[in-house]
Amino acid sequence: MKVLFGGEPPTWRNRAACADADPDLFHTAGRTAAAKAMCASCPVLAECRENQLSWEANGPARFRDNAFGVVGGLSGAERRRIHYPAKNVKDVA
Repeated sequence: MKVLFGGEPPTWRNRAACADADPDLFHTAGRTAAAKAMCASCPVLAECRENQLSWEANGPARFRDNAFGVVGGLSGAERRRIHYPAKNVKDVA
C-alpha cells in the first residue's frame, strides 16, 4: 500500500468499502462486476477515483498505458479512455 500512494495511505482509505476485502477481487479477470458492485457502495468512491486518476496522470505514461484492475469503480480500460479520450472525428461525407 505504501508503494502505491508514495508513503502512508490516505486517511480515507480506512473508510473504503474494500478496506478488508481480498485485493484479488479487483485484479482478477471475470470478477470485474463484483469489484464494481463493492465500489458502488463505497463512501469514499470519489476520493479513491480522484486519487487513482491523479496518480496515473501524474506518473510515468506506463501507469496510464497499462492500467488494469478495478480502482475507484473504474476498470483499467475505462481509466485509459479518460486519460486518452477518442478524438472527435468529423464526418467527411
